[in-house]
Amino acid sequence: MQYTWPTELSEDDMLEMLDMMNAVAVRERTLGFFEPLDRGKGLNLLRAFDADLRRGTVQLLAVRNDEGRMVGMVTLARAPLPARRHVVEMRRCVVHPDYRGQFLIEGWEHALRKAVEMGCAVVTLEVRDDGPVALWRRIGFNEYGRLPDYARNDGNPVTGFFMYARCRELLEHFERTGSWVHEAPAVAVAR
Repeated sequence: MQYTWPTELSEDDMLEMLDMMNAVAVRERTLGFFEPLDRGKGLNLLRAFDADLRRGTVQLLAVRNDEGRMVGMVTLARAPLPARRHVVEMRRCVVHPDYRGQFLIEGWEHALRKAVEMGCAVVTLEVRDDGPVALWRRIGFNEYGRLPDYARNDGNPVTGFFMYARCRELLEHFERTGSWVHEAPAVAVAR
């Protein structure tokens, strides 16, 4: 796999991203849209994203297979307020269904190291309850909030989990254990 941090997107890049997001959308509903986006709507969405990328308000980790086709992406957005510049939000993590399980951990390491390079100490993310909540916990993320009506799936509310991790702690864990995976934390039971 090839990992790059492009600062702009070509129309071909946007079409590859759209194909990848549509491949995910037909299998799961975690991207914020429930069916494939047509070319016009998809390109409009991705042109707005490209404008943010060119302004530097987001960073994109593009993952390409050996043939050069985009098969994964992660976006990072550093908090704009001075008092929060140490926080980076992981906004979109998309892996083409045909490539699941092949590079997630390596891609995660690239994203985490980029966050540190950006001067960030905390990574946050939002994940739906029908998404990979358990995966993010296993990597070391902690929940700091829930929104019961975060999104809707066929009119039914979907809970959103708000999670965070400290970059230094994740890196120290990896250096100490050789693994990104954390043991399952003990869950306190309210009585």
